[in-house]
Amino acid sequence: MLTKWKSAIAIEEGMTSIAAAKNIEHWPLDKLIPYARNPRRHSDAQVAQIAGSIAEFGFVNPILVDSNAGMVAGHGRLLAARKLGLAEVPVIVLDHLSETQKRAYIIADNRLTLSADWDEEMLSLALLELKDSDFDLIRGSVRPARIQRFGIRPRRNSSWADRTDVRGRRRRTLKVAA
Repeated sequence: MLTKWKSAIAIEEGMTSIAAAKNIEHWPLDKLIPYARNPRRHSDAQVAQIAGSIAEFGFVNPILVDSNAGMVAGHGRLLAARKLGLAEVPVIVLDHLSETQKRAYIIADNRLTLSADWDEEMLSLALLELKDSDFDLIRGSVRPARIQRFGIRPRRNSSWADRTDVRGRRRRTLKVAA
């Protein structure tokens, strides 16, 4: 039995457990309320990459919302879902966060992934294995420059688009039909 919340850690009868999602729900896109002060921006190129990933692998990373349908994480995935013409998306309701925790999580969720780095040797092995399996690496949302750095050429039927990202840099990305 849950007795007390301290941050995201629940104290249960002397045991410590971490709050975790128990259900994934499917909500219509128009029910979701994007966070108006979301500090993360999504370029058209990135939305196209997210849409390509969803098209290739499925919608495997649900959008996080509060119990009032306010979005906590997944703004780029929502834009990609719209681009793909989806009617509904998977969501996880985070009903254990305070308003302050939600605002902090929005920043943390976006910052933490930027802190990670690649193990170039392991990445090279993974890319070569995918190439050998005839998987279209561009459809898998791997940037062409990263693929080519390992001596791998994209398949001829890959569809490329030159775009400018939010920092003004030119990027080549997978084209996804609207």
